[in-house]
Amino acid sequence: MAISFGTSGWRALIADEFTFANVRRVAAAVARFLVETGDAAKGVLVSYDTRFLADSFAWCAADEFLRHGVGVRLTDRDAPTPAIAHAVVTGGLGGAVNLTASHNPPRYCGLKFSPATGAAAPTEVTDRIEEILKMEIEVRGEGPVEREDLLENPGCALVSVKEPYLARLEEIVDTQALEANPLKIVVDCLYGTCRGYLPEFLLDHGCEVKVLHAYRDAFFGGHTPEPSGPSLEELSQAVRDSDAVVGLACDGDADRFGVVDSFGHYVNSNMVLALVFWHLARHRGWEGGVARSVATTHLVDALAKKLGRKVFQTPVGIKHLAEWVQKGEALLGGEESSGICFRDHVLDKDGILACAIVAEALARSGRSVRQLIEDLYVEAGRRYLDGRLNLRLTEELAPLVRERLAGEPPKTFAGVAVVGTDRTDGLKLLLADDCWVMLRPSGTEPVVRMYAEAHDEGRLDELVTATREYLFEGAG
Repeated sequence: MAISFGTSGWRALIADEFTFANVRRVAAAVARFLVETGDAAKGVLVSYDTRFLADSFAWCAADEFLRHGVGVRLTDRDAPTPAIAHAVVTGGLGGAVNLTASHNPPRYCGLKFSPATGAAAPTEVTDRIEEILKMEIEVRGEGPVEREDLLENPGCALVSVKEPYLARLEEIVDTQALEANPLKIVVDCLYGTCRGYLPEFLLDHGCEVKVLHAYRDAFFGGHTPEPSGPSLEELSQAVRDSDAVVGLACDGDADRFGVVDSFGHYVNSNMVLALVFWHLARHRGWEGGVARSVATTHLVDALAKKLGRKVFQTPVGIKHLAEWVQKGEALLGGEESSGICFRDHVLDKDGILACAIVAEALARSGRSVRQLIEDLYVEAGRRYLDGRLNLRLTEELAPLVRERLAGEPPKTFAGVAVVGTDRTDGLKLLLADDCWVMLRPSGTEPVVRMYAEAHDEGRLDELVTATREYLFEGAG
């Protein structure tokens, strides 16, 4: 079975494709890549999240690196993706291997490689690693190993990435604002890696914090560790019960954020992105434009126009957004799937920092999340409501639908003229009433992802109905 890398590494079912033998194969391929690029001598950081066997898989990968002569710094516990990225850059390492499947269901594990930049590996890097995997590569170890055995090797050192990362947050976040206006906050760690990070940071700066699920559960309480939907029901209830001003959450590896308002209602990630951008640009005085994916809200565009800032549109994926942040053109890059990367920080998503900035915005303004979002609508001149659906395709329908999306776009859609199209990533229809619909076939599942934005609920429903008719009527 061929091992392939997606936008965030290789992911597969545990005990099916994701095995100790395959982890060693990938580690051996990464070791060879590091030799080719001259980064092997710098060593690698190896870490993991809280899912089943993730620590054992990490120790297995570390052992394979050591057998290939690549020095290893092994984290002393499961660690957040942004803290790992920070440690790679500040430590001058050749890269990092993180055993995580992020927000995917518990039955999955994954291996994410980040090069010396700390960012998610770009396509040319993962393509090269896949090429190496197709060759006859030498795997020098076998099966699992114990951490104690690894630490007997002089090339392996146990490290903590927590303290340097939290120190960096101290430099970015307005901690004086948090301390001057203490907030009552509920934090849901979702059994993941943000425990001891986000709660501790907020507690250290005067917040009253109630913490949920701050322990390891490889099955994530029976949910997918994604900070939205059913996974946040307990957080919503805890916010209501405790009269907290906000609920904050991160996914399994803490690169994604989730926000619940004081009424216990989930706050759409697009709105959080707009709030964070406006706060940093308008109230903190951060310079630069904003990068957003093609599937992300145009509320960001309206706010950027109000501030005289540029908008940089990219395909879906944080690695595309990070390019504009790295160039210094954008103060942040964000996408609708709860991911934000920040200027002068790591070039990967940081859910912990995103949550901390939301808390800062509340403390500085003295307003609620809902009030701040209503303020954004006033600044933009109208409301922005968005929706997202995964439309499942049968084996017979899939090629017909893909052919339709690749063909001539419609002249009208949902009763109004199509005034523009965008094929940055899939097909995006820009409508005459300032609404839009985007259709993007998944590269890994038999689904078409639909994204839409309108200015009232009725119009949003019309866009969803029109999308189903466009895709499926007459297609079989």
